[in-house]
Order: sequence, then C-alpha cells, then structure tokens
Amino acid sequence: MQTFDLIVIGGGPGGYPLAARMARQGKKVAIVDNEAEFGGTCLNWGCIPTKALLASAGNFHLLKHAGEFGLSCADAGFDWAKIIERKNNITLQLRQGIIKMLEKAGVTLFKGIARLYKDRVVKVSGYDEPLHSEKICLAVGSVPAAPAVFPTNRDIFWTSNEALHADAVPESLLVVGGGVIGIELGQVFAEFGCKVCIVEMMPQILPGLDNATAKRLMPVFKKSGMEIMTGKKVDSLCEKNGRALATIDGVEREFAKVLIAVGRRVNMSFMHETDVHIETERGLIKTGSDYQTTEPGVYAIGDAIKGPMLAHKASYDAMILAAQWQGKTVVADYSLVPSCVYTHPEIAWVGQSEDTLKANGVSYKTGRSLFSANGKALTAGAGDGQIKTLIADDGKLLGAVIWGPEASNIINEATMLAQFGITDHDFSMMIHPHPTLSEAFMEAVENASGSGVHG
Repeated sequence: MQTFDLIVIGGGPGGYPLAARMARQGKKVAIVDNEAEFGGTCLNWGCIPTKALLASAGNFHLLKHAGEFGLSCADAGFDWAKIIERKNNITLQLRQGIIKMLEKAGVTLFKGIARLYKDRVVKVSGYDEPLHSEKICLAVGSVPAAPAVFPTNRDIFWTSNEALHADAVPESLLVVGGGVIGIELGQVFAEFGCKVCIVEMMPQILPGLDNATAKRLMPVFKKSGMEIMTGKKVDSLCEKNGRALATIDGVEREFAKVLIAVGRRVNMSFMHETDVHIETERGLIKTGSDYQTTEPGVYAIGDAIKGPMLAHKASYDAMILAAQWQGKTVVADYSLVPSCVYTHPEIAWVGQSEDTLKANGVSYKTGRSLFSANGKALTAGAGDGQIKTLIADDGKLLGAVIWGPEASNIINEATMLAQFGITDHDFSMMIHPHPTLSEAFMEAVENASGSGVHG
C-alpha cells in the first residue's frame, strides 16, 4: 500500500491548488482524477468551455454589426465544428498546463476514478495497489442536476455537458432554468440563429442578482433574441418523433432540443459501493470551520460543501485550508465572493444586495454611473449598462452590482473596497487612468455621496 501525507480526490480549481500548495511545503502529496478531468468542472464542463463559446458568439455579433464601426462584412457566417474545436483546444491546453504544474511541484498523479474507504484508504481504477494517507481532501466538485421527472435521452434532453459538445446548432431550444448556465448557453445558441426559450419558475432570472437589475436586464436579453418567461413552470416534458414536446404553463410547445439547467449537485461517486459514510446536510458534505467531515482525517472543499458553487470559491477554500494546516488562524468568509455572468452584456455583483439591505433595515446611500457616459465604453460600442454601489453611512462599501462591458473585471474594485474596508473618501484619492471602464466605478462610488463630477 502506497502512503502519502495527503491525497486529494479531484483535480479541479479546489483540488489542484491545494495539492500544489502542500507539495511545495514539502508534503508527500497525491492527487486522483480522470486524465480528461484535471481542471475539474470549471475547465472541462463549465467556466472555460462556456466562455470560449461566448467569445465566438460575441465576435460573431460584432461581425454582424460591423457597419456601426464604419466597417463592411458581407455575409458573415460561422463554422460550428471549428467553434467546438477551438473550445476543445483551449481546454486541452489549460489541462495539460495544470498536469505539468502539478508534476513540477512534486505531486504524484493517479489518473483514474477514486473510491474512498474507511481508515483513509483510497482505491483508484486502473491501479492494483491501494493508497493510504494521513489526510484526505474531497475536492470532488459537482455534476448537473437532472431531476428524475425529466426524460433521460441525452440526444434531445441535454444537460450543460451535452450542450457544450453539441454537434450542431439546433433550430430551437427550450432552456429549463434561468440561472447563470441557462442564460449563458441560451445566449450562445441564440446568437447563432437558434430560437431560444428560457423558462424560469422563480419571479426573476439569475437568482441572487438584485431584483431591480434582473428586471432591467429582461429587455436587454430579449433584444438579443431570447424569449424569457419568469414565474412559469415546465409542467411536462416528453419525446415525440425525435423532438421534445413541452407543456409550459398549460401550453403545449415543440422544440428540437431541451437544456436542463436547474442547478448542480455534489459529485458523491467517490463513495459508490464503499464502506465509508460521510454525513451530508441539504445535499452538501457536512464540514466544520476546519473543513473536516464527519470521517476523521477526511476534509472537503469547493462545490462539495456550503457556499456558492464557483471555481474561485473552491480555490479560496484550498488557500484557507492550506493555511490552517500550516498553523495559521484563519477561517473562511464567503460574504464577499463575487458572482459573474459572462453574457453580452456581462453582469457581476458582490456583497449585499439592495433587496437585502432594505429587508434588514440597513441605512445606505446609492451611487450610480451609466456606461453611456463613459468614453471608453462608447468608443468600444458598449454604452449599455450601469454600475450601482451601495455605501454605508461610514463610507464603506456594502455591495455593488454591475452590468455592462468588462463587468467581471471591474467587480474586483468593489471586492477590494469591501474586503479591506476602504472608505469612499480614501478611494476617491486613487487616480484612475483615462479613458478606462474603471472610471465608471469611481463615478458610481463618488455619486453615492454627491461628489461625482458627472453626477
């Protein structure tokens, strides 16, 4: 039996940073994952492939609107097979980079499916000898949630996995769920000519985003070619003559494909037919502030535990856990995990929403800034959108929401303000280069106190 100081099950954005950090501290570390899965859901089935498709869709949109820039581009077209090939090449390049980085750090890689047994024993498919470790970390990630009531023919009824490997753009697509996955992939297919209908049973799209912004974005997304229905339910789904038949709020409609995007669940396959039992709570692995599960010496991070199912949250967990193991007194705080949606326009938010502040009776000031007044945004043809900041009476940022160009990058300014308790007055002393999109955030902060130049 091979022994290690640490075995990490899962090579995603939580698992591989933890393995690398501990190996660089001189620990004997092993990591287990399928060869094609290093990088995790984010790299192989989520963040990166979706953004690659969105980049192709965004550039196709620019081609179709080249005339707005004084350019001509007659008969703009696309090659879906090459779009998919580009996406696959990007994920392969990044996956190979992660594997090389782990090997350079001194981590032992086991390429197979891991099963966890009692007393911290791990068996890996394709390997005869079991593994044993003083500590085990479950960085197992998540998989698409597909309720049993939905049909299972994945040629027609897709999860995000099938959508990312579609061999063609369907003529029509029903998206069940108006969260991040549904909105992003819905926009990809809509841009390439698919008739997309998104059905969200909650009163708004993108749960977690403040209600006012979600409402404001509805016409923006509808303008991009998507039909969006909120507060509605898909009553039934079935297959008929190779197509999908759906009953939506009592009305029967037909689609070429269906994307089931109702969320994700923890990947618990590591316990399949083993003798170990790890307690869960509301579908998540139960852990303490030290990330330890109910099985002594077994820890869990990322999508498997409480907190948002986001790649950067998993990497944060890895950093905190590694620091704890090094004797530092730190605990996780998820109150400032930024959320981003990479559609056109992008959306990002962090901290408390205006809805939450109102519900809790918290006093705050609101600052707004429009991208239509930002020179850099206008020169890029991206004047739609705004920034909203929520500032406490002491001048510190409580929350921010952005929709518009590069929102996923600008949100870092808001996160830093809140993280380090920087007041609006101190922030106003920071020089922002001109012309930049980040100036719009500075304006939104200053406008909360009435000190902004452009009001």
